[in-house]
Amino acid sequence: MTQQLFVTKKYGTYADTFLMLGLAQLVEYALKATNQKSAIQLLDQGTHYCLKLKKTVNLELVAELNYTNLFPPVKGQKTDISKIPQETECFDTVEKTERRKLYREYLFQQKGKPQFNEDSPKPPHPSTQNGVILTSMRHDRNHNELWCLGWQIKDHYGALLVALFTAFSQETEDANELVNDLFTETTGQKLPETASAVKIYLPTSVQGVNRVKADGNKVDSQKTDWLSLWLIAGGLFTFGIAERIKIAERVYDWRVVVLEPQDIQLSKYREVLNKLRQLNPPSGGHGIARFDAELILRFCQELLSHHQVPANTEEDEFDDFLQPINHFVSSFIGTHFGSKGQVYGVKEVFSLGLPGWISPKTSEELADYHNILTEHLSIVTTLSAEEGHSELLAAYRDFITSTSLENFFRFQVIYADYVVKCLADSKAKFFPRLFSLNGLNLMVKNFNHPQNDQELNLTDITQDLGFLRIAKAINSATVYAGKDEHGWDRIYGLAQRLSSQAGSKKDFIIELSIFLTSYENENLRIDEELKKKGKPRRIWTTKDDLDGIINLIENHGSSLVANLLIAYGYAKGWGKSKEADKTGVNSELEIEVDNE
Repeated sequence: MTQQLFVTKKYGTYADTFLMLGLAQLVEYALKATNQKSAIQLLDQGTHYCLKLKKTVNLELVAELNYTNLFPPVKGQKTDISKIPQETECFDTVEKTERRKLYREYLFQQKGKPQFNEDSPKPPHPSTQNGVILTSMRHDRNHNELWCLGWQIKDHYGALLVALFTAFSQETEDANELVNDLFTETTGQKLPETASAVKIYLPTSVQGVNRVKADGNKVDSQKTDWLSLWLIAGGLFTFGIAERIKIAERVYDWRVVVLEPQDIQLSKYREVLNKLRQLNPPSGGHGIARFDAELILRFCQELLSHHQVPANTEEDEFDDFLQPINHFVSSFIGTHFGSKGQVYGVKEVFSLGLPGWISPKTSEELADYHNILTEHLSIVTTLSAEEGHSELLAAYRDFITSTSLENFFRFQVIYADYVVKCLADSKAKFFPRLFSLNGLNLMVKNFNHPQNDQELNLTDITQDLGFLRIAKAINSATVYAGKDEHGWDRIYGLAQRLSSQAGSKKDFIIELSIFLTSYENENLRIDEELKKKGKPRRIWTTKDDLDGIINLIENHGSSLVANLLIAYGYAKGWGKSKEADKTGVNSELEIEVDNE
């Protein structure tokens, strides 16, 4: 009665996830090849993963199955494939890399909007970089050895599949041993026992000293059971995301990640990952932080795009797409391999969270969130480590990989000053991208701020008229400013000054009052002249607006109010644009200005 399979987490790295995904591939193959319902739900249940099937599996049919590759052997420029049967097609990393380069050049020429026709290059294989990293780290030999050992038991492949189904359907500590026993009992043969535990499969395994000669420094790698490594290799090749990351001029490391499932169909998991790796890959040429940030944003784009497509397959019976992103998947787990000349060493084992605030409630909100992701991506892709933006990128990564609005505030304070400096620089290469009011409103709506054992709704602050008027005044004095363009001088360093005083109610109110006094004096000086010239005039703030802010501070704290003011004050969408009209805020503010 096999309807659930359990995979115990025993490594504490991405090896656990890859092992589960390798097993899931075999389960899916067996179900499809025997015409049984092949929908598989991937569930993370804490100490173990669960593969939930639609119906009980008929193991008698599975026992009759023939051999299939869990993964192909890999061939690079210098790979020895003499032990691979001639009839077996290898994964040629040289050929696949050329195809990937051609497509990425085409994508660059099309500004990220490819036209799929007969003349356009075909998208690359989704596992291209997974094959390349094996040859780059010289693990292609280990990969192919695992394949060869699997090939040797091809005559008893059905028995292996049945043993896997039977052993993993039991919640046991050592399923591998049970698989070996069941396989031997059925066939009279033994499974391969051990293989080299190289770092790409088990990044935290210690290189064991099995033999050290007096006249040499050769050290053999640690060994572990073949079955685990075989399944891990299958999961990594098919589902891993590997990319070369530029660390310095002509210095590249490798970064390998796997998407950690929470509650998602295998078919959806595969489709979203393949589109990410083929059509919307993150860039590795601008530093680690940007790669990580792009990875999260582009993955979220692909998942939302998948949800926008009408569901009509049997697998979708498992699914409810109107859920937060982290309902389906929880994080990316990865390993960073640092370059040490011609070899690579494990530099870091890490985890990247996902933005839980992306939580569409309706089909319309799916499109709105997609627009926000595009907006955030347009900001991130203007920043790069080689241009000196490492601090900005690291701060943004801290936000997008968390569920904390405070991390966004930290980024926004730094970014606000960066924006103003760019606007003032006549030699700047481009106009800096800004967050939109619509985007901020949708983000803030899904964050609740804990205070005094209560969850405060942030829209109580961001929809307050006094808050909005002062935020627009900040925008007029910083972003929407400039003597030549608009007729008044731009204020510099305001975000830093307001942020530095945000911890104290008194000090923040004093700092804000200083700004408002200066702003009002400027208005008195320029308003009449702007009116005569028919130019747009700045909003006027009142004592009631400041009193409203003070009241908000009393109820919600100075830090939260200050950071929201900075975020909204340095956003786009305050002018007479279609975007501003959608907020419903600008029209109300304009009416009040005209009445004064």
